[in-house]
Amino acid sequence: MIEITNPLTKKSGQGFGGLSAPDRKRVELRAMELGSAWLTTRGYRVRDTSASNPYDFEAEKGEERVKIEVKGTTSNLCDAILMTRNEVELHRIEKGQTALFIVYGIKISGLGDSRIASGGTLEVLWAWEIDSCVVEPTAYRVQLLRHRI
Repeated sequence: MIEITNPLTKKSGQGFGGLSAPDRKRVELRAMELGSAWLTTRGYRVRDTSASNPYDFEAEKGEERVKIEVKGTTSNLCDAILMTRNEVELHRIEKGQTALFIVYGIKISGLGDSRIASGGTLEVLWAWEIDSCVVEPTAYRVQLLRHRI
């Protein structure tokens, strides 16, 4: 089921709750599948840019071009997500030309290599303004400065 929901609705955070790396990848791919379907049913041409850019899709329709970040979670609701520094910078620099798709409630089922991700509810934040959110660091890179002799 895909729906557009109110971004101000009370939700919980993006979480993988101890999912294995393969299951996290399944969740990510399911979220991207739902996001791509939403765009194509609205007449957008979708290009997957996730391997080479700080956003997952570039969608075009006529003169409109939008860069889209997709986040997926197995949590039933979501009001906080994790983003890289590059993702945050992109949404700040290109305000009004980006979107955020959040897919929550994705289910993982099956055994071993045959596990699959299914379901999920899509929340679309079109022309998303990241500065309307609280953005706070959750990790730091600490580089040791060593004196050389």
